Amino acid sequence: MPEAPFRTSPYPAPKEILTSLGLSARKSLGQHFLRHAETALRIVEKAGLPGEGPVVELGAGLGLLTWALAKHFPRVIAYELDERLLKILPRLYPWPEGVEFRQGDILRLDYAALSRELAGPLRIFGNLPYYLSSRLLFRLYQEASLFRVCVFMFQKEVADRLLAPPGSRSYGILSVLTALLTQAEKLLVLPPAEFFPVPEVASAVVKLTFKERRVPPELFRLLKGAFRHRRKKLCRNLQELYPLRAVKRALGELGLPEHIRAEAVAPETFLKLALRLEAGKTVE
Repeated sequence: MPEAPFRTSPYPAPKEILTSLGLSARKSLGQHFLRHAETALRIVEKAGLPGEGPVVELGAGLGLLTWALAKHFPRVIAYELDERLLKILPRLYPWPEGVEFRQGDILRLDYAALSRELAGPLRIFGNLPYYLSSRLLFRLYQEASLFRVCVFMFQKEVADRLLAPPGSRSYGILSVLTALLTQAEKLLVLPPAEFFPVPEVASAVVKLTFKERRVPPELFRLLKGAFRHRRKKLCRNLQELYPLRAVKRALGELGLPEHIRAEAVAPETFLKLALRLEAGKTVE
């Protein structure tokens, strides 16, 4: 074990830590732990956030990213769902006073309360498991005013979906919301060997800087309907939510053909469409 929390090496390997404690990674939680201290430091440095003020970590794991964050920020609140890891995390390093570990399911956290506690929009880091990435992002986007910036590690496939342009195969709900609500930047691509256990695919670190804009709740409902059946025309998908006449009228007002599919519609156009259809509810 390192003698001090701010040494870059040697850092005990995740396998070494787990084996010494008789533990193993839980597949059910999608656990893949960062292996190298230098990588954790690089993620924090690439994020380029000012060192003043607190940050929140979602999924502390074995604490390597927590350690890198503690080098840069005076206060780190790190959430971890796995009770086994939560018990050992305080003993892995002589942590600075500003590091606090809390148990929590990141899909169920009260981010509004956390924002009030920290007196402002949240700055968040996290290594997100594949199985919950999309659900978490969809929830964060619904509460976008609570966040300033999020720096997340995703499977590369998820990162590609966030940054996908209209017309591409990866373009979907999260692509639209990411473009409307954030300035998104891919910071790093990490090969599978950077993690233990070794995943089957590469990962990517994406920085999401939230814009000071709001979108109506109707947009989230519309997008779920629009992309429900990708092979169907947008008109067909949306008539499950709105009167067909209203859908056709809104498409015409936006200069969109009735045969268009959701993947061909730009993010800003989706927003305009949601506003028109929401307004149309009161007159239909």
